[in-house]
Amino acid sequence: MSLCILCPGQGSQTLDMLPRLLAEPLIEPQLAPLLHAMPFDAMAVSQNPAECFANAHAQPLIVAVGAAVSQALKAQGIHVNLSAGYSIGELTAHAVAGSVQALESVGLAVKRARCMDQAAPPAHGMMAVKGIRLEKLHAIAQEHGLAVAIVNDEQHGVLAGPTAVMKSICKGMERELGAHVVHLNVQVPSHTPWLIDATVAYRRTLESASWAPFDCPVLSALDGSPVESSAGAIDCLARQISEPLQWARTLDLAQEMGATVYFETGPGNSLTRMVRERFSNVQARSLSEFQSFDGALSWLRSQTS
Repeated sequence: MSLCILCPGQGSQTLDMLPRLLAEPLIEPQLAPLLHAMPFDAMAVSQNPAECFANAHAQPLIVAVGAAVSQALKAQGIHVNLSAGYSIGELTAHAVAGSVQALESVGLAVKRARCMDQAAPPAHGMMAVKGIRLEKLHAIAQEHGLAVAIVNDEQHGVLAGPTAVMKSICKGMERELGAHVVHLNVQVPSHTPWLIDATVAYRRTLESASWAPFDCPVLSALDGSPVESSAGAIDCLARQISEPLQWARTLDLAQEMGATVYFETGPGNSLTRMVRERFSNVQARSLSEFQSFDGALSWLRSQTS
């Protein structure tokens, strides 16, 4: 069986995610050094609802969690065939693949957030829209000066742009089009041309990073293509800041490359739910769905042995 590790993006944080993981004997040795390396008090920030979703905090926290979980899996002999990440999760996916060391991935996340915060226009954000076909969503975006930032499936996308504009149209979309709209706890218009300056700045950061051989391919969320070189990683990680993500295509390519088992590092299980909705013939679970890491390990071993 072929295992694909999924790494989530921002918005899936919970106030108890770090205490829960630090209580796991197999994860704590992997996670604690990553938290200590952050330029802020990771534990205090993660448990403060006013701070844990801020871009500068959320990105390194999410990468640290995913990197630590994946390192714990490897230490227990779990073999990974593919990795893929949603937004900032694509950086985590490189830690899974071993193309960057876990500690460096957290440092790169800190710098990514900084580049994005410096480039982002004020009062912009993102909202998820479900139940509207993509053609209609693109038309709505064009009409209101927004951008389609992420395609999750044929009737599920993420819009980005001025927060006031998105708030002004969401009720009409729900009432007139039957859409389900969720305003995301993200303060920057990720994956849109508004952040082209961040792409330029972050590319320089990535070019100075230390890259290693890949243990497995990383599927780029730009188009699902497998990345197995530092040049490819640098290009995709830089471009995805200001270009839309084709997450549906990424999941399709994972299946085409033989993935039959999917495991989401957490926090949350949003990517797991997307896989279940898209494919009926695969096994997909998230760490957050288990009572313990041991339970997740037992399930993974039963599915991949």
